[in-house]
Amino acid sequence: MKKQYDTFIQNVNDLSNGQQYDLTIRDLTPGTHKYESRFVRAVVYNTPDQSEDTHVLRLRFLMGLLHPKPRGIKILEELGEYEAL
Repeated sequence: MKKQYDTFIQNVNDLSNGQQYDLTIRDLTPGTHKYESRFVRAVVYNTPDQSEDTHVLRLRFLMGLLHPKPRGIKILEELGEYEAL
């Protein structure tokens, strides 16, 4: 079963297909870890069906609006619980 995550963005065009990004994501998968935030390094794809280990990434604009088209995400490594500024 594919996991579901979301992340906040300013512009959909900021994420290019197949590119690696450092993102803060929230786990949307039902269960005890729902809404847990993590800071990860991941590859983002235009569709969630890239491969078996690609999960669903839902994009939210800064005001909370959900983008209608989900993307795919492949998490490469955990960078911590939050982004250090």
